[in-house]
Amino acid sequence: MSRPIYLAIALIVCGATVTLFTFARAPRSQEFAGWDVAFMGGLGAIALGFLTTLVEVVTG
Repeated sequence: MSRPIYLAIALIVCGATVTLFTFARAPRSQEFAGWDVAFMGGLGAIALGFLTTLVEVVTG
């Protein structure tokens, strides 16, 4: 595997860690908070990592 794929997998793992941590630890409320930003940032990191891996695999 190449370096971009390793970095993409690391990005996926970090994003999943942030997402799971914020989902498990965030207080339940109706107000928008920093926890929500962290949760969405984690999901974005996962999506970016998967997209990077897909592009790298397809383009070779």
